[in-house]
Amino acid sequence: MKSVFPCCVALTPPYKQNFMEIFLRFLALVFFTTTTAFAQLSDGSTAPNFTIRDTDGNEHDLYSILDEGKPVLLDLFATWCGPCWSFAQAGVFEMFNAAYGPEGTDEVLTIAIESDAGTPASELSGGGNSIGDWTSIIGYPLADDATGAIAEAYGLAYYPTIYLICPDRTITQIGQGPNDTSMWTPYGLYEKISNSCGVELLPPFVVEGVNSSVISCDNDLVNCGDDKVNPKVTIMNLGTEVMTACTINTIVEEVVVSSFEWTGSLETYAAEQITLTELPSNITDVSFEVVMAADVRASDNNIDVVVASATESHAYVYVQVNTDFYPGETSWEILDFNGTVVMSDSYESGNQDQLGGGGPDARMTHNYFESLEEGCYAFKSLDAWGDGQYDGEVEGSIVVTDGEGLELLRISGNWGAKQSAYFEVTHGVGIEEVSENSISIFPNPASSKATVALNLSESDDVAVEVVNTLGQQVFVQTSKMNAGQNTVEIPVEKLIIGMYYVNIKIGNEVSIEKLNIMK
Repeated sequence: MKSVFPCCVALTPPYKQNFMEIFLRFLALVFFTTTTAFAQLSDGSTAPNFTIRDTDGNEHDLYSILDEGKPVLLDLFATWCGPCWSFAQAGVFEMFNAAYGPEGTDEVLTIAIESDAGTPASELSGGGNSIGDWTSIIGYPLADDATGAIAEAYGLAYYPTIYLICPDRTITQIGQGPNDTSMWTPYGLYEKISNSCGVELLPPFVVEGVNSSVISCDNDLVNCGDDKVNPKVTIMNLGTEVMTACTINTIVEEVVVSSFEWTGSLETYAAEQITLTELPSNITDVSFEVVMAADVRASDNNIDVVVASATESHAYVYVQVNTDFYPGETSWEILDFNGTVVMSDSYESGNQDQLGGGGPDARMTHNYFESLEEGCYAFKSLDAWGDGQYDGEVEGSIVVTDGEGLELLRISGNWGAKQSAYFEVTHGVGIEEVSENSISIFPNPASSKATVALNLSESDDVAVEVVNTLGQQVFVQTSKMNAGQNTVEIPVEKLIIGMYYVNIKIGNEVSIEKLNIMK
């Protein structure tokens, strides 16, 4: 624990767990013990001046910047603060600075200042108690307040605290971190600054005149078998004049393979999604280009997309989810090529804090097994908070493995808001394909449970025995199994770490497989 600021206290793992309780406790402490120390500046009050040098050596004097008519977005953070890191990772200030900073219209200063005097400036690059390398995720001005004078002058009560300072030097607190989602878009910040400061800004990335833009490819582009996809792209009017017609080209290896003629009417910042001609098979890269007469800015006319390739896999699919303290944030699904969900799950939030911590699904291992049909599939994992599976103390994980032990996906810790993997089931499907017995063990290595999957050519007696390296039997199961798909669960949680041998007897035939247990 490094200071009295609630975010810091909340970072006592898990950092989300006690935020509201500690925050309220802190406010009560401030109210009853002092009337001056760390008194949060009220909205509309005058922002104290400061001069600070950023990590690139540029000096910023607040009042001089305001006197130029520039509003200032000020992020006061600490290198060890989890919500501060999540906010920076969201990239909203990065995008806003690209539109209104020195490389854009140069109308707004966006600056992040490390405000904990007890943190050395070296921790901006990682190390020590820092969560990570802040210089790698913050491309706008970044500075360190070694003395903590700015935090004291601004009555800083929690990290992060984000201020808007208007040219008339009035200050407004506009957020406390990544969960204030209504404002955290470049357009949301534009509206807030325009309305609060009374300055005339064009919407982000908008220019005077005619300007078309292709801003996104909205569906997964995947090479999988003979299946083809029709890409969906979104075009947007980023000019001040109405957009009525354009051509959208699909480009592969610098050759235009198809063109789509669009007509309509888009006002400034209006957008439309368009489904294009299907892509050629087995491509690795594709570009989409919007062409319009008299377009004043060409830099936003193209987007490049890498086409993913599906991994060939066995029909058996095993999913293991290890949840963190906030399981309600995590969900996943497997979709076939038609977009139909064939497997999925989500987890119950708890009530141990106001963020949904704890509950029956928290910090548990959840296992799933399914036999899929031949075809193409996408595995998608989602995290509603945007920080993957990390609660400040425990790293959760998701591992997807096929029946031959091939790892299709492995993610853990802070993997962001979304992760995807693509695979194509090409073998191991159905009784009709079984000409001889097949055996798979997954996951391997295993930590809580392992599955022995057997595809039998005919009904037979089966014995599954697990022995340790000393030859001692630690598990055995015998049964009569039918032709086709069968499974046996090995309770790995009861075994110690190490190497084991799985002896599988089918009729008079014996197979020996290795099983590695890691916890």
